[in-house]
Amino acid sequence: MSAFAKKLLILFGVMVVMVGLVVFLYVQSREPDEPEADRVVRETKSYIAKHFQQAEVAGVFYDSTGRYSEFDYAVQLNDLKTKIDFFVYVDQQTKQVTDTYLSELWSQTLTEKIRPLVETIFGQGTAYKAVYYQDAVQQLKLDPSSSSEYEKAKIPPFITITLQRDRLPTEEKNLNRLATALKKKKLLRHGNLTTEYINEKGMLREDEIGFNTYF
Repeated sequence: MSAFAKKLLILFGVMVVMVGLVVFLYVQSREPDEPEADRVVRETKSYIAKHFQQAEVAGVFYDSTGRYSEFDYAVQLNDLKTKIDFFVYVDQQTKQVTDTYLSELWSQTLTEKIRPLVETIFGQGTAYKAVYYQDAVQQLKLDPSSSSEYEKAKIPPFITITLQRDRLPTEEKNLNRLATALKKKKLLRHGNLTTEYINEKGMLREDEIGFNTYF
């Protein structure tokens, strides 16, 4: 074997080792760290006992994809009365224990309440979601175990209508119709409405730009 071939073989071997190391580190980064999981359970224990006596602990959630900026580890619970799944965690910025109960409760409640209006305007079976973002709800400083209703909150939710079709000329008019109906039925005073378009695989389409409106 020539010296050149030996160098290529060595270089190839080094590259294989490097790729293997990168893959190993990536897999390890997605695996939950047991001490960290134990820590979040320990630090949230008294908070859960105080505010969520009727909730059942489902386990520890590890955000391996970086979806949540507020935490890496959280205790996942299910409220036995409302059937709401939510998180209790230590906020990475404030270092305070907090939860997503009200944002999850309000989002689910509003989603169900507006279903008849959405389907009347956009069609039966239209996919949509209503979201109260956690950071906005958290700023209200409400007792997490309170019976506060979303109607009394002075923060607008975000409602996204997901459509698997081309955008219609009447789309903006339909959003305005929905906004008017929500106010008329006294379901919302203010809110953000938007449409988005997906293909048959459920992926967002870049060739169709959605409409946005605030009321």
